[in-house]
Amino acid sequence: MGDAIERFENSHELIERHRLRLETIDNPIYEFDVEGEKILVTMANVGAPAAAALFETLIAIGCTDFIAVGSSGGLVHELPPGTVVVPDAAIRDEGVSYHYAEPALLAHPNPELQAIVRQFYADAGYAVAGGIVWTTDAFFRETSATVERRVGQGAVAVDMEVASLAAIAAFRDVRLGHALYLADTLHSDEWDPTELVDRDTNFRYQLLLTATRACATL
Repeated sequence: MGDAIERFENSHELIERHRLRLETIDNPIYEFDVEGEKILVTMANVGAPAAAALFETLIAIGCTDFIAVGSSGGLVHELPPGTVVVPDAAIRDEGVSYHYAEPALLAHPNPELQAIVRQFYADAGYAVAGGIVWTTDAFFRETSATVERRVGQGAVAVDMEVASLAAIAAFRDVRLGHALYLADTLHSDEWDPTELVDRDTNFRYQLLLTATRACATL
């Protein structure tokens, strides 16, 4: 979503309210006015540990309601690239969530916020789906056997953050809504780069704007 955030920075009046600086991370956190409602907007780095560090920082500075939007890989033929998945749950095949919750298969974003997120993206004209996503730390180990097993557990998409952020939200008693667009698919024998959602289009930017409008209603 870096291109969307860059366009967002260049297209709106923003006030930097905080900045998370780590050894390889520099995340500005902006205040943004949406029809009179002030929200904060930022971009997490890829992967659960980096996203968790930013999420914890946002909680520490006083945020209580969150909507995250990002990319994922599709796992089922029924959902083509460009579909927006608003997950009911995430398979915890990563490490961060186990520092916040007892071992279990699934973590869950806030159902009330997910209903709001689903409605906003549907009203904006996106193809929207629910279901389970599979959160993993190792995208080069999304093997065909593992994909088949996760699909058998109900997964329709794979990402790297949802399970971790959902577990943190439950532990910290804040509310998290989360949407993922399917950037490509993993259900064929070979990855097809031609199906990748074009990062130069308006698609990702409008996803971000829709998330800000939804967040402003919370």
